[in-house]
Amino acid sequence: MRSDFYHTQYSLAGLSAAQYYYLYDSTVSTAHLGIDGSDEPAFKWIVKGAVEPENADNVETVHPVFVLPWGHAEGIRSYFEKKGPIRAT
Repeated sequence: MRSDFYHTQYSLAGLSAAQYYYLYDSTVSTAHLGIDGSDEPAFKWIVKGAVEPENADNVETVHPVFVLPWGHAEGIRSYFEKKGPIRAT
């Protein structure tokens, strides 16, 4: 059986979920993203540390909603917000 991107990505995301403490924190400020707050629950997740911090085999953290490397979802959102609304041609 050959490996593929989809299954590899979700296997690593599951491994990351098992290796770190991901917590939803409704008090997290999203002001730095230009979001007014309560309407963006996906951006209120935090990483509270590794289950085994000394383990050299830990994978990187991924966002639990977007399954992207930690911090990338915020960067993508910021990029498209700066471009402004999409206008039909």
